[in-house]
Amino acid sequence: MISRLAFSGIRRQPLASLASVFFIAASTTLLALTALLSCQLYGSIDSLMDQAQVPDILQMHTGSVDEQDIKDFADRCPQIAGWQISSFLNLNNPAVRLKDQSLAGSTQDNGLVIQPEHFDFLLDLSGSKPEVQPGEVYVPVAYRGLYDLKAGDIMTIGSDSLIIAGFIRDAQMNAMMCSSKRFLVHPQTLERLQGAGQEETLIEFMLADQTSPSQFRQFYEDSGLPASGPFIDRSLIRMMNVLSDGTVIFLLFLISLAVLAISLLCIRYILSLQLEQDRQQTGMMKALGISRKAVRQVYLVRYALLTVPGILAGLLAALILQRPLLKQLRELYGTAPDSSAVPLACLLAASVIALIVLISVRLSLHSLDRQSPLDALRNPQTFGRSGTRFMSAAVCAGCTFLVLVPLFLSHTLSSPGFVTSMGIGDAQLRLDLQSAPTADSLSERLQKDDRVQRWTLLKTYGESARLKDGSSLSLPVETGDLEAFPVTCDKGSLPRQQNELALSVLAARELDLEPGDILRLEGQSEPFVITGLYSDITNGGKTAKALHLKTYQAPVWTVGYVTLKEGADSQSWMESMSGAGIPVTSIRDYVRQTYAQTLHQLDLASQLAAFTGLFILCVVMFLAIRLSIQQNRPTLSLKKALGFTTGQLKREWFVRQISWCLGGTAAGLLLAMGPGQWLCRLVLEQLGATGFDFDIPCPATLAVLVLICAAALTATWCSLSVIRSVTPCECLRGKETS
Repeated sequence: MISRLAFSGIRRQPLASLASVFFIAASTTLLALTALLSCQLYGSIDSLMDQAQVPDILQMHTGSVDEQDIKDFADRCPQIAGWQISSFLNLNNPAVRLKDQSLAGSTQDNGLVIQPEHFDFLLDLSGSKPEVQPGEVYVPVAYRGLYDLKAGDIMTIGSDSLIIAGFIRDAQMNAMMCSSKRFLVHPQTLERLQGAGQEETLIEFMLADQTSPSQFRQFYEDSGLPASGPFIDRSLIRMMNVLSDGTVIFLLFLISLAVLAISLLCIRYILSLQLEQDRQQTGMMKALGISRKAVRQVYLVRYALLTVPGILAGLLAALILQRPLLKQLRELYGTAPDSSAVPLACLLAASVIALIVLISVRLSLHSLDRQSPLDALRNPQTFGRSGTRFMSAAVCAGCTFLVLVPLFLSHTLSSPGFVTSMGIGDAQLRLDLQSAPTADSLSERLQKDDRVQRWTLLKTYGESARLKDGSSLSLPVETGDLEAFPVTCDKGSLPRQQNELALSVLAARELDLEPGDILRLEGQSEPFVITGLYSDITNGGKTAKALHLKTYQAPVWTVGYVTLKEGADSQSWMESMSGAGIPVTSIRDYVRQTYAQTLHQLDLASQLAAFTGLFILCVVMFLAIRLSIQQNRPTLSLKKALGFTTGQLKREWFVRQISWCLGGTAAGLLLAMGPGQWLCRLVLEQLGATGFDFDIPCPATLAVLVLICAAALTATWCSLSVIRSVTPCECLRGKETS
């Protein structure tokens, strides 16, 4: 009997049933899409790292290395399962052109390499090791879309030309967040172009099982082996790959939660209308002795039946929508191997949606338990228009939040002001230098340049700090004039004396230090006092800043920051620097290049959020008004009998909706600027960017608010056309048409 009554209710109220299926499908689509993308991301990255045999430890070093020293070290260290030395010819970016585009403005260290012999392989798009011929080059796949390249195009290095034979996936340096990119060439080509750049060395190790990377690092440093560059382990490589697309997946998860909240609100509203329409029927059932539990089960079974097509439609939509979002991921990391985790994750997401919907329905049925048979039979209509208006405002607020948060996040990450979260001061231009002589000559040039307002050169040294468990933490320390372009400290201040040090938030968290504490660097004789903590999401987020270090080692890298005087032509200044062989780029371009992959995915997520928000808004407003009109047909019929025209009734409903839509849109803006910003800040803090605030684009925000209001009111006006079907005689007959 319960199933028969549930099916009868679905057939009797097709519009409400269809609306419920739509909201369940929308929630399932986004949550299943989040689960699907997460599985694909981690599966693709892990598969590529396994195929390429990424090393457990990578020590970069500027200059050549005595291979015998490394061999002797490996022979006496049982923790090493394999090792190799790879050469990286760091090119001068202004001398490099891909097709007709110069790399003078590139923020990456672009270098030539040959295929490694034992592990850390560079793979083509089919997952195989390409056989490169003399005069050919395989380009990082990240550059294919960035520079619109194809096989057969020409790469120029100075006066030499190479034919682009294909593209490679580099499991170690795929992400644009990684500051280096490797170009694969033949050994003869590398030997011929030795004078085109500066030689760097990659010392790579595969470790035995259960070996701690930090303990191995300490053993390596104690052996006095070359260590002038960054020390990188496998977990950091994986994290850099994940971060490029992981931020977007989190945003998609946030969108799915917002849509789920809107859907639950709408389903609760529809159920309330159904309970009002069925008030006499449920009262009669109770009067006949049917238990409250059985009455509740009728509605629970009804929504369980509606959940099935909603979930199936949502899973199908997720499979369709995954294609554009997976395009970049598959381009960079390849296709994830077939795994049961993907369908299981999607089914789990669908099950969670079904469970939440049914729990929400069960909680909404409490009012049914409190209703006595006599009240139900005596008062058949109690639901007014206030519920519809509140629903309209709530949905406008939710959809505004849904559209604005991705927009604000995308605009903030691409703005020049975001450099403060990257451990960089607010300068205009950035210069990347490859050698100390270049830095010395550049200092003299900047000092004499009357177009330069402010400038500084900062040298970074590879240091390490001891953790409390005895292991060590790799800590790049940036030194120089930190006050020229100061970063904002979340706690304390930047160093002002020689024995002071500022730490990034993530480094301080791992070292368990606060301003005022003492830190000893393993390569320094004197301890440092921690003066402040700042945001930094580069180099794994664990860095430090000091005025000076007592060291004989060469800096790992040197960068310059410049702000020109007002009225100076920045483009001609940059061209003059590039002509002198000094890579220079604007800070705005630096941010965009570093987060190119993330920003591209954010744009897709923003478009998906905008489309989803506007579509849900229009559907909800249309259905809510239709259902409310159906519920209030007797009142509308009576007004028509008293002489009100259809146009007057439509205008009355429409005018009252305007204030609720405007209020809901304003509330959505406040939610995006408040809780939305807090949620994004919470995630970015885990990456090292504290003190995060939205950079709000006012014109785009105003356009979104106008679009939300226009969509809501247009859907409202279209749905009011059903008032024309209400006749004056309905109130006289005392019945409703459905």
